[in-house]
This record gives sequence, C-alpha cells and structure tokens, in this order.
Amino acid sequence: MREFKALNPMDLPDGFDLEVYTEEPVVGVKESKGKIVINYAFPGFYLVDDDREVAGEKIELKQLYIKSTGFLAESGKPLLPSFGRYVQIPQNCDFKIGVKKAQPIQFDDILVSPAQTLLSDNPNQKHEYEYDKVFYAQDALYPDEICKVTGPFIVDQYRALLVHITPLQYNAAKKKLIGYGNITVTISLKEKTGDETNHSPGSMIDNDAFGNLLLNPGLKIAEIVGFNIPPVVFPLTGPQLLIVYAKIFENAAKRLADWKNHRGLLTETVCIDTIGNTVAQLKKYIRGRRGTPFTRLRYVLLFGDADMIVTQTDLPTLFGALGYPPSVQPVTKTATDYYYSTQYDEHTPDPANPNTVLFYPWLAIGRIPLRPDLEGPPASGDSQGQLVVDQIIAYEKNPPADPSFYKRMIFAAFFQGYTTDQRGYLTTIEYVRSQMEALGYTTERVYVSDDPNPLYYTDGTPIPAAVKSAIVNDATATQMLIDATTEGQLYIGHRDHGNWNGWVKPPFRNLDLDKVTGDMPSVFYSVNCETGGFDYPEHTECFAEKNLRMRGTAPSLIAATRDSGTYCNNDLIKAMFDATFGGVLPTFPGGNASYPVRHNRLGDILNYGKSYLPVVNSNVTGVKDHFEIYHVVGDPTLELWTHAPLSIAINAKIVNKSLDIQFLFRCPSGAVITIWYGARMLKRMEPTSNHITIPLTSLVHLPLRRPTYPLKIIRVCFWAPGYRYTEVRLVIPIITPPMIIPTPVP
Repeated sequence: MREFKALNPMDLPDGFDLEVYTEEPVVGVKESKGKIVINYAFPGFYLVDDDREVAGEKIELKQLYIKSTGFLAESGKPLLPSFGRYVQIPQNCDFKIGVKKAQPIQFDDILVSPAQTLLSDNPNQKHEYEYDKVFYAQDALYPDEICKVTGPFIVDQYRALLVHITPLQYNAAKKKLIGYGNITVTISLKEKTGDETNHSPGSMIDNDAFGNLLLNPGLKIAEIVGFNIPPVVFPLTGPQLLIVYAKIFENAAKRLADWKNHRGLLTETVCIDTIGNTVAQLKKYIRGRRGTPFTRLRYVLLFGDADMIVTQTDLPTLFGALGYPPSVQPVTKTATDYYYSTQYDEHTPDPANPNTVLFYPWLAIGRIPLRPDLEGPPASGDSQGQLVVDQIIAYEKNPPADPSFYKRMIFAAFFQGYTTDQRGYLTTIEYVRSQMEALGYTTERVYVSDDPNPLYYTDGTPIPAAVKSAIVNDATATQMLIDATTEGQLYIGHRDHGNWNGWVKPPFRNLDLDKVTGDMPSVFYSVNCETGGFDYPEHTECFAEKNLRMRGTAPSLIAATRDSGTYCNNDLIKAMFDATFGGVLPTFPGGNASYPVRHNRLGDILNYGKSYLPVVNSNVTGVKDHFEIYHVVGDPTLELWTHAPLSIAINAKIVNKSLDIQFLFRCPSGAVITIWYGARMLKRMEPTSNHITIPLTSLVHLPLRRPTYPLKIIRVCFWAPGYRYTEVRLVIPIITPPMIIPTPVP
C-alpha cells in the first residue's frame, strides 16, 4: 500500500501552486550582501508497506519517500528522506549557518524501514538484513539536527558547501515521526582579507560541468554577495591531457596524442620509466603537474595494465571485509587509480578539511589496461595498443554515417524480488529509459525477472503493462544483447549484478562478446560489480578489458574494479546519463535548468556522477568506496556523441601573405582550430568570429622560403563539440627574403 501524508507548507515562493506541485520539494535561493538564504517547502511524503521477517519475526515496516530527494542512510538505522545540494560560496570567506523550521506535524505508530547500506551487487553475497535493534529501542529524535552542512569542497571550479536537509525526524522507541513543511537555512558570509590560501592553483579553469548539482551555479557569487575580489586574468600553460605510458605502448600512446593535438586537445606523453613506478611517485608527478599555477591539465590517461603502471591496492574495500570465502571475493583490497586524480588523500590530508574522508576529483583519469600477449613477440603488445587507439580515433574522427545509429539505445535490468522491485534495478533503468524516450531516442528494453508477474516499483507505484511485457528469459535476453551490440548502439545501460566476467542478469559475458560480429561502436555504462577489475591476476581480462580489445564494442567505458553498493549504483547511473544528456536527474520546483557536461568527455561524466553521490546518499563510507572503485576503462577525454554529427563548411586560402579562414555559417561554440606543418603545430586558436586572418609571418617555424619541389603543405584542422572533424590542406607560397620569427608557440 502507498499512502501520502501532507506536511502543509506555508510561505511558498510566488508562482508555486501546491495543487500543481503536490509531491516535490519547492526550493528558493536568494543571494544578497553577506548572505545566502535558502527556503525549503516540503508538501509531504509517501508511506509504502515494506513488511519483513527479521530473525524469524515478521515486522510491519514502512518505507518513506519524498520525490526528488535522496536519503539519510546509516546502516541498520531508519532510512529517512534527505534533500541535498551543493551551495556555492566565495573563495575567501568564513561562514555561519542558521536554521529556522516551521511548527512540527506529528505522525504516530510508524515503524520506519532501516537503511541497507551493506547491500552489494555481488550475486554471491549473503546479505543479512540490517536492523539495529539497540538503536530502534532508543527514545530520542533521529537525526538530532535537521540540517547538516559539510565542506567547503572544491567541486569542479566551484567552492561549495554540501547542505543536507532532513525534513522528517524519527523517535524509534515511540514510533513517532516529526515532519516540517518549511525550513529556512541562512548562510552568513564574512570576507577574509589578505588571504590567498583558498585560491587553489589551477582551480579556476573554465569548465562549467557541474552546475546542475548546485542550488546557485552562477559564476559571479563574490560580486553578488558584495565581496571585493578583483578578477584574475592569466594565461594557461601546458597540456590538457597527459598520457603516461608503459614503454611497450610508446608508439600507440604517441599516435593517440598526435590525434588529440590535431583536434585541438593539447596533449603530452611521458614514459612511466621517467616518473618512477610507485604509487607515491605517480601521485607526486601528477599532482605536481596539476598544481602548477595556471595549468591547463584536466585529464590523465594511464596506458598499460596494472602490472606495468602501478595501481593503488592498500585500501580495504567496503564489501571485501564481509567474510566472503576466497572463491567468491578473491581480493579484499581495492584497486584504484582514483587518488592520482585528487589533490589530497588519506595519506596526504586536506589542511582545510583535516577530518574529511571524501576527496573530490581534481582532474579526470582513465586507464587503457593492456598488457603484452603472454605468447608471441614483444611487439604484440603494441599491436593491442594500436587496436584500441584505432577504436578511439575512429569513434571521434570518423563516427558512423548511419543517422539511425544516433537514436538507438538499449537498457538492460533485472527485477529482483517478488511482487516489488526490492533492489530498484528495474525501477532505476526504466526511469532513465523513459527520460531518453522523452528526449526523442529509440530505446529497447532487455529485462529479466525472478517473478513472472512483478507488480510494483521500489516506491510502491504499479509497474505498467508495457514494462511487464518486455520481460524475457535469460537466453533470449543474452541473444538480444548480442544482436544489439552487433548492430551498434549509441548507449547501452545496465543495472544488476556483475563480476569480472560480465553481467549476471541479464546474462552478458565475455564469451557472449565473442559472438558480436559488427564493427559499430557502443558506449557501455556498466554499473554493477567488478566488470572493470583490470588488476585481477588470475584472470586474463575482465569484461571491460575484453570490450576494449574487440572491434565493434566499446571504444571506452565506465566500470567498477570491485564489489559496489546497490543503492549508490542506482544513483550513479542516473547521474551519468544526466551528465551526458541533461534533464535526467529528478528536478524540483525552483531548481535550475539542466544541461549536459561541457564537451561530453567520459572522464568528466564519471566525475559528475561521483560528485552527485554525496548529494543523495549520506553514507560516507559507501560513497568513498564508489569514488575509489569506479573508473574510465579507456580514454577519459573521449567525447561522446549524443546526436548525429554536424558538418561545417570552411573556406581556407592564402590571401596577401595571410592565411584567411572563413566559416560559411556561424562559428560553433567551443570550436578549436589548429594549424600544422608536417608533424609540427604552428598555431592553436579558439575562434569566436566567422572570419579569421592570420599573417603567415606569425606562424612560427613555417618555412616561407622553399624550393619548387616538393610542395610544402599546411593543414588547417577544425574541431567543435558535436561536429565532424574537418581538415583543409593548402600550399605555402614562396616569400622572400626569409623571415626569422623567435616567438614561441603559445
């Protein structure tokens, strides 16, 4: 049974009608001199039957839901709705928090379901229902405070506080629930003077990726709240992408770097031998490059398997300590590259937040986990690297020409439980799929079930007949996934159990990948356990590695190295699709418009998903674990297609000793032009107008005096998000006398 309980909020912002917004929180933000005021109105909540048998005793529990919120989730304690978002504050300030709440409304005789934070997506887990009897006997309100503020954190370029509001408090011993229809949070700000410590090197790189996660994403927060902070304008230096490669993959790594530079993403390569192959040495090198003032560095790619470029394995996993037998959980320590992407970690604490256990990403990282073939000549390793690079370049440079490809998506999930989707796999995937349908994509369901007649989603709403009719048996589901991957899909999303060998339900494993016969790419969001376990020594390749080494599967993908938590996973896949397309995460009245991550780069998409997890889940231990285990297996700068590529006409010619470039239509936002002579980049620019004139004398290293033969050619290369790569070749005219241009390339 599903029952709505009203909280009767007052003082709603102008323009909001409770008859229209009957379920969602209504949020308003006002910024003024010295303060930020946030008003929350909660219309009410749902009670959903959740009867359980605990230690042989049947207990009539109730789950609580508020639309567009997450949860206060402490293991075995009452699972209460919690509304979380980041709130941006200026760089150089102190802050105080004030909270005002409406008169409480009391609800009696309600036994609230406990949080199941140790529930993983490992199919072999023997999960014991988490029910803290000692806590449920306590005569006290939980939580003791309805507002929890943590941070500040650097989230992308924003300095932000994480504000959680829990509008329901619970006394377990008395089975009494207290609710508040209105809550107001005031953040009072005081400017620091003469303080430069909060201006982190490189923290203000222009990338507005994570604005969806903030209540106030505007970039002029200091000016709005009356702070006197002069603008800082400075040139950026260095690469945007750093490729660290094992020696055997040198040719493949440099070829990938060459392509990235041609499309305007400044890239450098460095061999692991010159850095030192320890965790400490890698952290020191990457953080040193990222921490250089005014650096461009945003991405790092490790090119080589875990036995060639070291990964960190000294941290325990959340689920590795649950007492699994070795045959089920062979590795109890994590495998993570995550802390190569952070400024701080457990071994190097953040001086501004010495007690934090969550370290937000400082850059995006990925790994191409290849190793030389165990049989055959050493060169076979490089051939593997070249194959993966071929896939990446083909996806970005020569994407599929078939327009229908850009409409196709497959969503796979398992209904686990009887009557109700207890794990939320089907609930989550069906929600994401419906959002994609609303955006105009053609989606196909591949669902399997324990129950031949499933009735309810996790929140108690009925499952439609169209969803029930999409449920098939395991063999049919596997064949559907093989056929879909052979055809090529813009995206394939999966929620269920997994292990190193692939998906459990619907079954889709390494041996099934061998049956994929097409050459069209498919981007996998493989959100489950262990499918990205690139470090397992007892296995030749995990599911993610298998995809990378095949033609016609994933040029890069996102997957976990170890067991992962069920409910964090449900939130993670929603956030990744939101980052890719915008408008997928639940919105709320008063919220900001939703938009995708800038450039749709895979590493940014994963970082966005990770940064969303603390917003909707207060289980810090589980969130930390997900930060560590989820990886881009492949290229973190892979720019994902969301629609058929656009084309642009460029007219480039030599006129009066100048290079004349003209777009026949409007210059796209985010466009990059690079100019090349042979293997040398002469110039890189980000045009903002439709007509550009560049004197040939400004092109450094361009030989302006030449013999008649052979002809000297320059190439004008164009790239913009959502557009096909375009290249124009021009013959250099003879100019005499020769000119010496000492100015270096910017």
